[in-house]
Amino acid sequence: MFILGIFGGQGPNPSAALLNGDKLVALGEEERFCRIKNAPSMLPINSIMYCLKRAQINLDEVHSINFGWDCPHYIEYQPKFLNEIHAQFDFDDQGYNKLHEKKLLTNLHPKMIVDSLKFSLAKFGQKLDPNKFFFHNHHECHAASTFYASNFNKALIFTIDGSGEENCTGEWIAKNGEMKPYKFHTLPNTLGGYYGTFTEFLGFKSDSEEGKLMGLAPYGKYSDYFQKKLSNILYYNDKENSYIINPKYRYFEKRTYNSKFTDLVIDLFGKPRLVGEEITEYHKNLAFNVQFLLEKIVSNLIRDRIKKFNIKNVCLAGGVAMNCKMNGVISEIKELKSLYVQPASSDNGTALGAALIASKKLNYKPSNIMKHAYFGNEYKDDQILEAILESKLKFEKNVNFFNKIARYLYQGKIIALFQGRSEIGARSLGNRSILANPLIPDIKNKLNLEVKHREAWRPFCPSFTSESFKFYFGHNKPADYMIIAYYIKKKFISLFPSAVHIDGSVRPQSVKKETNALFHSLIEEFGKLSGHPVLINTSFNIQGEPIVETPRDALRCFGGTGIDVLVIGNYILEK
Repeated sequence: MFILGIFGGQGPNPSAALLNGDKLVALGEEERFCRIKNAPSMLPINSIMYCLKRAQINLDEVHSINFGWDCPHYIEYQPKFLNEIHAQFDFDDQGYNKLHEKKLLTNLHPKMIVDSLKFSLAKFGQKLDPNKFFFHNHHECHAASTFYASNFNKALIFTIDGSGEENCTGEWIAKNGEMKPYKFHTLPNTLGGYYGTFTEFLGFKSDSEEGKLMGLAPYGKYSDYFQKKLSNILYYNDKENSYIINPKYRYFEKRTYNSKFTDLVIDLFGKPRLVGEEITEYHKNLAFNVQFLLEKIVSNLIRDRIKKFNIKNVCLAGGVAMNCKMNGVISEIKELKSLYVQPASSDNGTALGAALIASKKLNYKPSNIMKHAYFGNEYKDDQILEAILESKLKFEKNVNFFNKIARYLYQGKIIALFQGRSEIGARSLGNRSILANPLIPDIKNKLNLEVKHREAWRPFCPSFTSESFKFYFGHNKPADYMIIAYYIKKKFISLFPSAVHIDGSVRPQSVKKETNALFHSLIEEFGKLSGHPVLINTSFNIQGEPIVETPRDALRCFGGTGIDVLVIGNYILEK
């Protein structure tokens, strides 16, 4: 029985996921198809069509279509909820919030969602039956996406984002395949919104470039001065282990510079950094303290719940769970037994969660449905060859390319790898990857300047064979998805300078032979030459663009950057 989950129409990361009973068939992310980063506020039409094509079915063969936002609840309850918040504060926002709220209530009206999908899918010959359409609580979708992807029988679940309906953080207790909500933290108490405010203040783009704030943070230092100022915005009560946000700093006052923060933030921290402006020590220290406060609140909250319920497995999802540095701090909680973070923790994962909720209601028992993240599209050799011939680039066919490519990597060449089904989520995991030798001291600068076209201070991630992982880190904690930062052993920091951040942290991937035999073999071959089975692995794209989707996308990126060699299917192209 096929079950479709979808999300889109508001915010970034629209997607579609298709289950067959309790088995994940496909997960498509709209940005990959439309080629617009995060595909903001789009409906996942291309993603739906990909899922249907993968299963070789039509939409009328799907049992139900499940949307990752409770739109009927939202339009009925949200105006009253917001009016109650507004009544608590004396403010003058020059009408901004009312216009913004009206836009959201229009975009997320259930009839608007259903009709827009119906008319768009009709262009592809697909008929949407409104009677098969169901809406689900956003945070419950996040919770389902992570718990049922884990292999835990019992776990605490934390879903943390900007907001979903009125909720911003959800706490859940899961036992024997059933999830029960424990507590919700509602607007305006949004940790995702807090982090997005300072992403914008520091000259980056919220809902997209929070990773830049996270990457900048280790260059700064802890400061009581900054922590005191931040407490005006996000106040943490350590005795009660609770937090509140003063909405006047994000919502309810005059704003001159930005939609994500009011002028009260400027009164506290001065003028915001402009796009492209020099990053100063002030910016670095602010970034550190913003990150520090987030880590402190979330890790203490989780520690408290572990002690309270005596449940030592934890699942995370929601946009804030993409913060791998925070996840690393959580992984070090001594009371914690095991941590699982959904690799599609942003709203792309709610499509999966919505389908899983429907699967449960049909008496299926989903569990450990994601043993890997390779649920995207793949392309056959004839499709790849057609694109290569069209490009008029020289190529050779080489089925057993491991030794040749490993030697190229060892010599310092930058390799792009396009193989099999694409990864879901924000990280490339060996199928849509750009690879390099981490032993070369200046390879980070070369990658940033010639290939990725991004800030020079940003580090890259390494991929290790699973057999060697403990040798470098001293443990075998989960590292399948580059979504948890760990500290590498000190003796290796100088060995892999381009893959270790300034604070000694690493966002690694542990590559298992059983989930990606090809990538595992390539790393092994490189290890035979270098003595270290580890490669720099960054996403196959340039800054500001989605990860490549089609062979033509791969060829364009190859041709327009400093990539030396493209391995695409069984074909090799060299410059």
